[in-house]
Amino acid sequence: MPLLFLCAALLLSCAKQPVLPAHDQTGAETVQTDRTDGEILRIAEEARRTLPVFFRHLTRAEAGEEGFSIKYPFKADEGAGIVMEQLWLTGIHFKDGNYYGTVAGDPVYISGMKKGDTAVFDEEMITDWMYIRNGKISGGRSIKYLIETIPESRRSEGQRKMLEMFDD
Repeated sequence: MPLLFLCAALLLSCAKQPVLPAHDQTGAETVQTDRTDGEILRIAEEARRTLPVFFRHLTRAEAGEEGFSIKYPFKADEGAGIVMEQLWLTGIHFKDGNYYGTVAGDPVYISGMKKGDTAVFDEEMITDWMYIRNGKISGGRSIKYLIETIPESRRSEGQRKMLEMFDD
């Protein structure tokens, strides 16, 4: 599971910029994309449309199902150069009318938030979801798409292995 988050801490920028790899303090790769990227927008819409599938598996996890996570946009710091930073949240639960999750990686563009913090989220703003079923990734389409945009010759071994994990 740590490999998944090490390779998958991906950002969605709300500024028109090319895809630029960077690394946060943990060494996890981050990527900035254009907020008008049609495929990223389609993936987010599909994630929201299929959210009941995610919640069904989350609440009735079968043997071999683990690592339930959602990707959610948070407002970046003023002057960060982007508007929103996408973060993966784990430990998803519902309490007192709100959804909560634990920040899975260190934010790059949000001060005052760190890995392990609890965040409240709105299910209508989720941009992706995923879980692991018997070692294969279900969902996580934004991760797969962004890795596939990296030329094969520039993909890390971890990225190649991650692509093999997707449950197509």
